[in-house]
Amino acid sequence: MSIQSKIILSNVIDSKNNNFNLIRMLAALAVIVSHSYALALGSRHLEPIKNLLGISLGSIAVDIFFITSGLLVTRSLLVRTDIKFFIISRVLRIFPALLVSVLFCAILGAYLSDFPLQQYIKDPELLNFIIYNSSIIVTDFQELPGVFYDAPLDRSVNGSLWTLPWELRMYVGLCLIGIFCTILKQIKIQFNIGSYIIVLVAICSTCLYFYFHFSENYHWFYYKFFRFASAFFIGGSFYVLRKYIHLELKWVFILLSLLIFSLCINKTAFFVAYIFSTPYLILCAAYLPMGKILQYNKLGDFSYGTYIYAWPIQQTLAIKIVAITPTQMSLAAGVIVLFLSVLSWNIIEKPSMRLKRYFM
Repeated sequence: MSIQSKIILSNVIDSKNNNFNLIRMLAALAVIVSHSYALALGSRHLEPIKNLLGISLGSIAVDIFFITSGLLVTRSLLVRTDIKFFIISRVLRIFPALLVSVLFCAILGAYLSDFPLQQYIKDPELLNFIIYNSSIIVTDFQELPGVFYDAPLDRSVNGSLWTLPWELRMYVGLCLIGIFCTILKQIKIQFNIGSYIIVLVAICSTCLYFYFHFSENYHWFYYKFFRFASAFFIGGSFYVLRKYIHLELKWVFILLSLLIFSLCINKTAFFVAYIFSTPYLILCAAYLPMGKILQYNKLGDFSYGTYIYAWPIQQTLAIKIVAITPTQMSLAAGVIVLFLSVLSWNIIEKPSMRLKRYFM
């Protein structure tokens, strides 16, 4: 593996020679490790990384997902400037694999349920689980009848799905910006206001995220909204400002040193440094390492499948293997979920995305 010392983002942003697939996969595996502590031990407060940094490994991974999504999805919209194609692309990327995952959980639930099969099928929880999680627009639904009642943490069937409605909300927000710009073009206003709006949303969302994070006036909806809007639109802003962003190896060392130094001060200082450092570090990880590491892209993008199958597999391990440790759960779930994610990518996700060409 070779590492470039300096590049300008605009020179590489359109190239497929990047490490985003690998970054997202590592983030998805990090979610498995993070969740293993809660699902195996029955508490969300026992993860070593969270106790050390004040931020869980799973939260860091989700931030990575939203930052990379904001960058790549914003590029997709601004390059093609086709709202219809943008919506179809997002639908084909998310929903076919999600629907199969929901059906997988429903079938797994029938096997694991404490209820007789006929009672399981007739219970309204089953229908709610399928409807809410297949659409995932409003919210997720976590219960199946008679399933995971004895799990150490709770009876949630696929707790990871809670982030998907938030990602869809970010897509909707970006889509509305695109529609607004399209209307301006139709009335002969050529001012590129969309890019300015994306950057403004990123700045405002980050400020409000800090406010709700440190404020006593905590409100879970606003906190989550501005957290995800901050990460997503910071990623989008990096695409908008790509001509001015230089990715340099020296800044990687400076920012990593800053993170270590801030952690020595306190967790509050680390949080602030983390928010401002992470997007740039992700871009450097995506574009500076070259050579053999890029061969990973030939395998595929297994991160989404890993993310949507991990939780139910981990919950199953939690009830089937008494006193399983977080390390054992991470390793066992990793192997099983990797198999499922490879199937999902090759049988569902990749063929579904090929359908986009019929709408171009």
